[in-house]
Amino acid sequence: MLPAPRIVAIDDEPKHLDGLTRGLNTYGVACLPIHFTGETESVCECPHVRVIFADLHLNDGSATDHARDFSTIGGLIEDTLKPSGPYFIILWTKYPEQADKLCDFLTNRLKDDVAKPFVVQALDKNDHLDGTGNVKSIEELIKAVRELVATQPQIRALFNWEERVTDAGADTVSSILELAKSETQVQDHTKTLGKLLANFAVAAVGKEHVEEDRFRAVNEALLPILADRIASMRSREVDNEPWEAAFDETDVGQNLSQDKAAKLNKLIHVALSTSDKDGSERGDVLSLPKEFSADMFESTFNIKEAMAAEKQFWRKNNQKDHNGDLWVLVQTQAACDYAQKQPGPSPFYLGLLLPADQVRKNRPPAALWRSPHFVCNNENCFLHVNARFQVSLPSANVKKAKFLFRLREQLLNDLIYWIHSYGARPGIISFP
Repeated sequence: MLPAPRIVAIDDEPKHLDGLTRGLNTYGVACLPIHFTGETESVCECPHVRVIFADLHLNDGSATDHARDFSTIGGLIEDTLKPSGPYFIILWTKYPEQADKLCDFLTNRLKDDVAKPFVVQALDKNDHLDGTGNVKSIEELIKAVRELVATQPQIRALFNWEERVTDAGADTVSSILELAKSETQVQDHTKTLGKLLANFAVAAVGKEHVEEDRFRAVNEALLPILADRIASMRSREVDNEPWEAAFDETDVGQNLSQDKAAKLNKLIHVALSTSDKDGSERGDVLSLPKEFSADMFESTFNIKEAMAAEKQFWRKNNQKDHNGDLWVLVQTQAACDYAQKQPGPSPFYLGLLLPADQVRKNRPPAALWRSPHFVCNNENCFLHVNARFQVSLPSANVKKAKFLFRLREQLLNDLIYWIHSYGARPGIISFP
């Protein structure tokens, strides 16, 4: 229920570990101390860790051969902490020269599905511990840590944004608790809060659908509150330093390469599923079911497949074989109908996923909506959707179709606006 640790310190020497964590905690920086004894069972999974303080010699390693030390740190990251990234490692050691070698080791040896460290830097124990292992000066230790973090302004700026988004979530929760407290006596707060959450759920999805997924129902209602808090964030004076150093003025004026722009468009507008999907969500993009292929395509859409691709979906006509065309259906259900699971078949519009080099250059039909180019199947593609080609599918047919990806809210709303605007366009009689 509570956030996972963002900062972790690992050491096999209790005094060294205690000095580091006490120093951080004294300055309001929460740090999870892990006394490493060789057993990884005592170490918790920390998927959102951002900073890892790691002693080099966690296993009584040799001062000359550090391969075993690197393997121990790599094993902790790979099998126990399992960070999703980004994070950086501060090597808490008397051998600071090993930081670059550890970075190379982890970059090359960690599994592909485990995030690699953004950077590895060293904090020399000799500078901060006395002969008995106690910290000489907590102030100097914190200063050194701050200086290390300041050398990575780009990641520091991202961490600043993440912190403020987390604060926005906390503010949202606080506002709901305050609302509950304002309506009742102290002893009734819990019950009132429960009723308030129920009200949120019912307002979002309707009384009949609350029990299908309580979390989703309440989330639908709270999302606008959180989104407004995030959207209204502005730079504070304390934020200026990392953001000023995050990028140069010359970076602002640079044009993106086509490949990089396609990757960024995918990040912003396309969501890939990490679990089983049945294609029933707004914005889901499905492969056109087989029952719509060949002769059924013409009988459903009143046009031959090849003619539709070239004339209505704006694919180049220099390709004789149309079997490679990737026809898709895009779910465009109204937001309120989707949230409240209103009965009836789901509305879809026909689309064609085109490689960038297969898009015609001249003026497209007025009914055609075109996405920004994005990476799909390892190549730059465009999604073309035509407002004149709509189908409705019952839920049983939707579940049989193959899910490809989902259009995120902003791009989906752009598509729906285009479709509705095209359908509402006026027509007049005039004589030139």
